[in-house]
Amino acid sequence: MRRKWKLLCILKTALILATQLGIIFVGCFFLISAAKKAYMEGRLFFGIEFIGRKNSRGELDLIPIEQAPIIKPIESGSLLKNRDEESTEGDKQAANKKQTLLNKFLWVWMISLFGMVFLAPGSTSIGLILMTISSITFAPLLGVMMLEMDENDGLRATLLTCLITVCAALVGMYSGIDFSFMRGFLFFGLCALLLVGFGRIFFGMTSAMIRFKAICGAVLFSLFLVYDFNRLKQLSDIGINDWSTALNMAISIYLDILNLLLEIMQAMGDG
Repeated sequence: MRRKWKLLCILKTALILATQLGIIFVGCFFLISAAKKAYMEGRLFFGIEFIGRKNSRGELDLIPIEQAPIIKPIESGSLLKNRDEESTEGDKQAANKKQTLLNKFLWVWMISLFGMVFLAPGSTSIGLILMTISSITFAPLLGVMMLEMDENDGLRATLLTCLITVCAALVGMYSGIDFSFMRGFLFFGLCALLLVGFGRIFFGMTSAMIRFKAICGAVLFSLFLVYDFNRLKQLSDIGINDWSTALNMAISIYLDILNLLLEIMQAMGDG
């Protein structure tokens, strides 16, 4: 019975995480599926026209029209579609509406994300509501990011993130090691990553530098996952199992997972 009580915090945290990540990934892949369906039917998708090509693995890769190569290979049986040289006024209006909608999603996501981080410790219900809003609005943003790269690589990045998360959970919770010693290193690593990010804004970076920074970021957030899962296990072992603690731990792990995914996507993309 005592062991069951100890597991409550872990189970509550897992329930919150599974719900929120489910919202993101289901919404994201629904958007990608809808874009592929629109492409196959020759329709615009939120004012965007796609051309399709085979990637190096022979998979269909949708390319937004503005990212399409100027010279398109013409092959028998290829999945490429021709596009008109000029957009109609209606297409432009649809594209503008799409961009406006994405901007609204971005602002709502940012506000709810910061609200979740700062308000969740004081109110579990408000924190959970803001976390849900953050997940709902991040799903289409993630879908668009995956479409702008190769969405097949986006899927692989998601699977790799899931694998790393499971491995980090096993190491953090069942290795028997107290990873509290990593706290200082992780803090300074995060500060360094933020400084490099600001430096990129003002001074620019080459694609190789961006990819190296993304790989370092992926390693850092993998270690954050180990550290946070270890903290969750420690809290569970001392019998802390309230919803407030579970939500705060879920938020920490949730942010680790999303940051890890974004870093992996950047490392796999073209910078």
